[in-house]
Amino acid sequence: MKKFIAVVLSTFVVMSVFFVGCNSTTTQNESAKSQTPNTDSQSSTDTSDAAQEENTPKEYKIGYTCPTLNNPFFVGMKEGAELAASERGLTLTMLGGDNNVAKQVQQIEDFIAQGVDAIIVQAVDTTGIVTGIEAANEANIPVFTTAESPTGGRIECAIVFDSYESGFNGGTYIGKVLEGKGNVVELQGILGQETSREKSRGFVEALKQYPDIKLLASQPANYDRATAMSVTENMLQTYDEINAVYAANDEMALGAMQAIEAAGKLGDIFIMGNDGTEEALKAIADSKLGATNGTPGYIQGYIAIDIASRYLNGEKVPEIIKERNTIIDKSNLSQTDKILKGVSKDDWYWLEQLEN
Repeated sequence: MKKFIAVVLSTFVVMSVFFVGCNSTTTQNESAKSQTPNTDSQSSTDTSDAAQEENTPKEYKIGYTCPTLNNPFFVGMKEGAELAASERGLTLTMLGGDNNVAKQVQQIEDFIAQGVDAIIVQAVDTTGIVTGIEAANEANIPVFTTAESPTGGRIECAIVFDSYESGFNGGTYIGKVLEGKGNVVELQGILGQETSREKSRGFVEALKQYPDIKLLASQPANYDRATAMSVTENMLQTYDEINAVYAANDEMALGAMQAIEAAGKLGDIFIMGNDGTEEALKAIADSKLGATNGTPGYIQGYIAIDIASRYLNGEKVPEIIKERNTIIDKSNLSQTDKILKGVSKDDWYWLEQLEN
């Protein structure tokens, strides 16, 4: 009997050890499983993150240099560009070059060093700016231009208004106002600048339609109000009768207006400007300025950013986008917001040019 009990006890001990060992192994296996990474889940997360990163639009950086930010036209251009950049999630740096092409070239070089994704240029000098554009080309940064077209370098798209057409429209309008007879003087922009040259050429060509209109003088006033005032004062002293003044921008037209008002001849001399600035529009409303040829800087800046954004996002853009200009006088003064700042989707007339 004792022998039997001993055998039973021995068997019980062995089985206990066996079960403890099994439980220990199971616990270790479960622990190992809990510590082993779930590679399927991790792989899924990595793929999801990569897809999300790929679908997230890149926040492009754009550098924009224009001749100056001391002129209402370019202030409006900056506002339009900033709106377009904000709508498209872009980072915009816009600088004025103080009408110094060397400074603009330096600004382009700074943009390159900052690693911008695109550069927009409105040049003071279409020849002097070429070195800057070529530097951007070498850095593989796409370049877009507004207004003047540089004489060299690779441009992806030029957003331009027809300066010749602008001048021609101005000359034709003044010819009709004077009913084909009278004496006219012209205030030009900056000599040697393409826009100035083409506006003047268009204006002079238009006056040829009216053989009884005499162009007394064409003098530069550098798009500056004070300079235009001084030039106009000299013209008023030189010529006995002036019936109309044509100025290549509104700042010069307003300077001429000040000189004419000081001479007591406001109302006797018709004054026409270009651009459609707020102060010029107020002067038209007050019957001090006769008209302005609206070449909206606000819309120009907006278009430039829109086109650059489309290019950066893989869309094909044309080599040239042509802008509209509209003569504004008292007859359509109430429509100026639409003419000068219409940038809702229904106003995107330039999209028609993308399709051609």
